[in-house]
Amino acid sequence: MGIASETKELTRNIASSHEERAKRLGEIKGEAKEVKGEAQSLIMGFEAFRQETNQQVRRDLARDKAHRKSETRGLLKEAQAILKGFEASRKETNVQLREDLSQGTAVIRSEVREILGQAQKLIKGFGVSRQNVSSKLRKDLSRSRVKSKSEVGKLLGNAQSLVKNFQTSRREAGSQLRGGLTRSRANLESDVKRMQSDFRKARGDVRADLNEARTAWQELTSTSQPRRDRAETPIAEEKAHDLDVEMLAVVNEHSEGITLAEIADSLGVAPVVLGRTSKSLLDRGKIRKNEKLYFSAVIA
Repeated sequence: MGIASETKELTRNIASSHEERAKRLGEIKGEAKEVKGEAQSLIMGFEAFRQETNQQVRRDLARDKAHRKSETRGLLKEAQAILKGFEASRKETNVQLREDLSQGTAVIRSEVREILGQAQKLIKGFGVSRQNVSSKLRKDLSRSRVKSKSEVGKLLGNAQSLVKNFQTSRREAGSQLRGGLTRSRANLESDVKRMQSDFRKARGDVRADLNEARTAWQELTSTSQPRRDRAETPIAEEKAHDLDVEMLAVVNEHSEGITLAEIADSLGVAPVVLGRTSKSLLDRGKIRKNEKLYFSAVIA
């Protein structure tokens, strides 16, 4: 009886334990299913967030690209406007110089005419005076030959002195006119040369601005290109190092400063190639920049 009761008790315990395990297993399956659903929801939410983020990044990149293009177009338009303004200013200056030169020539001609008129009046007056003197001499000749000769000599001396003074005045006036005309021409030539020099300098500054804008645009667009294979990295680094050394040597040779376009001409490369090189040397403190000019960082 004891064994039978124990067997029944054991059987009930086993059955009860099996039911509990089955119940617990069902609970675990439910929890696992719930966790799986939550994980799937989390994954789907992350995927949706990732897609939304990708779309936002694409929109931002498109806006940045459009903004860079707009800025570049603005720089080009400003440069073209500056060139047009300089061309218009040069034409206006040329017209003004021609007008000033024509006015100066007219003034000189007027002064010459005035002097010639005065000279002609003086000659006429001298002729009238000579006629009067001759008439008086003829009248007085009968009275006193000696006195007449003396007066004639005096009058002739005065006439010769008057003629000499007139010739001296005419030579001085001609010399002054020639000197004034020479100085006027020299001043005009100097103004034209200075204007041409200023225009060439301004045109060089504009070209340097365009080259730097083009360099900046190339640097911005080059960031979106795929990287080269790692096998090409040592060669690229070696070339970059050579450009660093060559550009630093050129800058050190020009203590008065040199533009990026002039450095590129000296090295025989395009200004775009020196964009990263100049930035690297500036970041390392090897060179310094003031407006458009590059200087050596070492003060001589």
